[in-house]
Amino acid sequence: MSRSRKLHRLSNPDTNERRAQRMLFRHLRDDTNANRGRMARRVRELQLLLQMDPIEFEGLIARLMESMGMKVELTARSKDGGVDVRGIDTDPFRGGNVIVQVKRYRDTVTPSAVRDLFGTLQHDGAATKAVLVTTSKFGPSSHQFVSGKPITLINGAELVGLLKHHGFHEVFAPAYAEAEVADAGAGQPGIEVAAEPSRLLLHWSGEEEYDIAALVCQGNRALSDDHLVFYNNASTPDGSVRLVTGYEDANACLMVDFEALPAEADRLVVIAAADTENHPGATMAGFAGPALILEAGADQDAAIVHLADGAESNIAMRLGRFDRDDAGNWDFTPALAGYPGGLRQAVVAYGLEVADEEPVAAGA
Repeated sequence: MSRSRKLHRLSNPDTNERRAQRMLFRHLRDDTNANRGRMARRVRELQLLLQMDPIEFEGLIARLMESMGMKVELTARSKDGGVDVRGIDTDPFRGGNVIVQVKRYRDTVTPSAVRDLFGTLQHDGAATKAVLVTTSKFGPSSHQFVSGKPITLINGAELVGLLKHHGFHEVFAPAYAEAEVADAGAGQPGIEVAAEPSRLLLHWSGEEEYDIAALVCQGNRALSDDHLVFYNNASTPDGSVRLVTGYEDANACLMVDFEALPAEADRLVVIAAADTENHPGATMAGFAGPALILEAGADQDAAIVHLADGAESNIAMRLGRFDRDDAGNWDFTPALAGYPGGLRQAVVAYGLEVADEEPVAAGA
């Protein structure tokens, strides 16, 4: 059996080369008109939220919560005690009494605001969890503070995705109209949106670095070495799956053209792995609050899937997989699996070979 042609460097990546690859991808991204248009629209969408009246914005969050199946109550502004919306989630497993604070910020939310909300939660006699929603973002200190606490942080990009996913498209209608006017006057060739690949955006909190990989498979077997997409092989031979770094505010981005995947492919596996070569001793313990956002293109809502946190006992983990049914439709299933042997062990589990002096234990 032949040894891998690309995986021989899997356990020993060159830091400078990886940095150069990421910079190249970033420049390619910045030179793409389609991406510039999407980024401009995202900025405009957040600006629309920033321009909303504070009471109107709180009402929007309340309606979003109601659309998610919660019983909601807006608090009186003079007696809110730092709470803007109260909700009751009746789900028998994840339910509880929720207090929500919203902040229409342009700058990063300060850690003190997050700590203050936790203090409010501790002194609230009824609440079991808290949510802080913002139009901006949170820093690493805030994410570290909420780790293990019943607090959820929702940044601006995640809020836009949630609103679209639950049907609040009218909120962003002005951004779409402005984009159409800009495109009409730009003199650029039209872009066939239907031909664009889906964007799989990965978000997680924490300061540690993680690599994202994708395996194009038939069942539990990768099609070939070339069908592992990771930092050292950024695209499948046909370009149907590509790794793009530096995409907007996502930690990682996979561009996937599901229609262009090989006919024999019926599974796409997504894996996260710690960067142990550049950060010895790193594990998946810092992989906290991961979420996958599927942006399938125009006229399709973004779908958000919250994934499982990483564990200290693993160096890599399977986040989930897309499976194709007999009708040709693809569905995502969060399917957690831990790999103490890192990405090498994960790819061996899917039938690939790794050229290395030490054997790698296989495990699914």
